Amino acid sequence: MAKNKGILVVDVGTTKVCALIGEEREGELWITGKGLSSSRGLKKGAIVNIEEAAASIKEAVDQAVQQAECDVAEIYSSISGTHVNTMKGMGVVALRERQVTPIDVDKVLEAARAVEIPEDREILHEVPQEFVIDNQRGILQPVGMAGVRLEAYVQLITVHRSALQNLLKCFEILGLEVDNVIFQGLASAEAVLTEEEKDLGVLLIDFGGGTTDGVIYWEGVLRDVFSIPVGGEHLTQDLAVGLRTSKKVADRLKIEKGVCLRDLAEEEDFFEVPGIGNRPPKNVSQKIIAEILEPRVRELLEIIELKIEELNLRPKITAGVVFTGGSSLIPGLTLLADQILDVPTRIGYPIKFPGLTEDVNLPQYATAVGMLIEVFKGREIQPKEKKSSFWEKIKKLFR
Repeated sequence: MAKNKGILVVDVGTTKVCALIGEEREGELWITGKGLSSSRGLKKGAIVNIEEAAASIKEAVDQAVQQAECDVAEIYSSISGTHVNTMKGMGVVALRERQVTPIDVDKVLEAARAVEIPEDREILHEVPQEFVIDNQRGILQPVGMAGVRLEAYVQLITVHRSALQNLLKCFEILGLEVDNVIFQGLASAEAVLTEEEKDLGVLLIDFGGGTTDGVIYWEGVLRDVFSIPVGGEHLTQDLAVGLRTSKKVADRLKIEKGVCLRDLAEEEDFFEVPGIGNRPPKNVSQKIIAEILEPRVRELLEIIELKIEELNLRPKITAGVVFTGGSSLIPGLTLLADQILDVPTRIGYPIKFPGLTEDVNLPQYATAVGMLIEVFKGREIQPKEKKSSFWEKIKKLFR
């Protein structure tokens, strides 16, 4: 009996690699396989050791494939880091049939990508901001509309070419061919934001291990992205230094006892912290943990506040800020954010799908779940032949 064909997505993060397998069953997305491994060979979202990173990817992928028990038909990877940025693009085409067809939309978006970019960068996504038909602006869905001239204004998400090549090289070592690469923040937004939030205006903060990505929506469209080189790994490092213990112990304490607001900490809650080397253990209160974590989280939130002011987002993000990512679960984050950002905040959990629902319904799986959503949504609107063009392009880069 032939096995089902699954879609494999791999979220390659600074602290973890998460692999999920999704299958289409009676027109519905099912998550049937999950793999998780500790990241090795990555720093602040960038690969610094290809062989170690490839080994981490293999471990997560093997777990997911073994659990799903299906053949993998397509593979997608995430990418993040401070090298990700945006630039504007614009394209124009004449409408031969005097009305907009899907082919016209493809052509005008392709024209919008034809902008001059630095040689060391590569365009990852083009996100339409608006279409214009014969000087009529503000159109989001132009197909079927009458006219003679179609313009597209897009936001281009670009990445460093070397970062993209190194990521794909990890999969190539494993004999895996990646069909496409998806920006981590864009995928997380697909998993946790509602259509109402995107329409009103919202800032998504993906609080990851090595970096924190920001994604901005209003009027239902992605408008901008940014990345901050501060993440959960910095909280672990601060605890390790402050408590004079190993990073492994510090990471466990962050998860089990971490709180980023002093007012929420229990002064009488003491626990033993192992020393480094032959140094004896010592008793530490949760209050001490909070005194170490709160300044770092405040620093991150103040950087986000500066971004909000710099990009003039306050009047545009009516729905407020949504936090996701593994580090977003630290108690006190939303309370502290309410004080500093002065906008409504919440923690974003991924949409629930049949299959491994409870296993992946956590913020740390938002990117991987969002990638599956993005892929299955794209399969309905993109012609099959477009999916191979990405890999052909990358092979040219390697040559």
